Amino acid sequence: MMLGPKRYTSGRIAVANLSASIESLELRRVESAAFEDLEALSKLLFLRGDLLGRIVDHDRAELVATEALALSPSIGVSLYIRARLAERFHRFEEADALLDQALATGHPSQEIDVERAALLQATGRYSEALILRERLVKDDPGIHTLGALASLLAEMDQWAAAEICYAAAFDADDSVSPIPCGQLLFEWAVSAMRRGELDRAEAIFIELDAILPQHVPGRGHRAEVALARGQLEVAAALITPLLETSDDPEYRAVYAEILTARRDSKAASEAERAAAAYELLLARRPEAYADHAAAFFMGVGSRPQRAVELALANRKIRDTPRSRKLLAKALGKAQQVSLSRAGTDATASPSRIPIPDLEPAHYADAADFDGGMPTLVRGGNP
Repeated sequence: MMLGPKRYTSGRIAVANLSASIESLELRRVESAAFEDLEALSKLLFLRGDLLGRIVDHDRAELVATEALALSPSIGVSLYIRARLAERFHRFEEADALLDQALATGHPSQEIDVERAALLQATGRYSEALILRERLVKDDPGIHTLGALASLLAEMDQWAAAEICYAAAFDADDSVSPIPCGQLLFEWAVSAMRRGELDRAEAIFIELDAILPQHVPGRGHRAEVALARGQLEVAAALITPLLETSDDPEYRAVYAEILTARRDSKAASEAERAAAAYELLLARRPEAYADHAAAFFMGVGSRPQRAVELALANRKIRDTPRSRKLLAKALGKAQQVSLSRAGTDATASPSRIPIPDLEPAHYADAADFDGGMPTLVRGGNP
């Protein structure tokens, strides 16, 4: 699939316009805050945070959304905003309860369905999510609804159907902005990574770079693809600039992995910096960062028991194939380290750690990637 950059506005211009809109709304917020301005500002900050890997933007978006609650035109709108915030930061039970309350007050059911579908998908209730996703596509077959359906089908391992749906989503895009398309290309590429199709993932990331070169998660995951292929110089060239522009520890963690593969003595200090940053995030938002931190600590972070704790916490809030796979991998790694320290041949010893309710297909392997999907493309506007 070749979208062609001429189909969209320049990615650099689009991101610059996004930042200009944020600055304008920030000025209006200081002068006289109105609910509509605060709501728009929060959404744009979340969007820029997603695109540029800026946790500081997510923090400010949450603050602005909280300010908007006081000016909310109705209880239903207030409940809906609170539900979206809870969902974004993976407080899923809270989000579910708030959506129920918002619906009971008469908040528009279509908006509730969009968020409910995302919530059901995030917590592994795929059959229920599919009913809503298909209905939303029937009502409004656009890039957001079709893209959200494609991401769900990919989660359900229905790869052929997902590929068709991704293509349909791009065909339905009538926007000149590269941002919705760029976000969906990112999801598509990560989907390919998860099933081990690194060549396909790389091809999609190249298309993403052509239309939206500022997309930080795309660059970061493309570095992971290069690392998996043993292309250490390429991986380093992709990840190094992100260390200065993003405050997300995921990219420093990848950098530490690259340095480890190079046998560079700086690898340990970079891993320590990433570990400290993850712990700070976990102290504030344990649900939102448990999965990525678990993957880090079982790998280059070198704290397998901490990884088990975090993977268990992640599994508790969402029972999905990936959460089960992450837990199995963390338990296996902890067992391996424990046996190694005891001087026992781990490969000749049966596992002594119970792993409940897991099928062999759910075990992670060396090709597994967890892409930290952005919440923008989920069946509705950000």
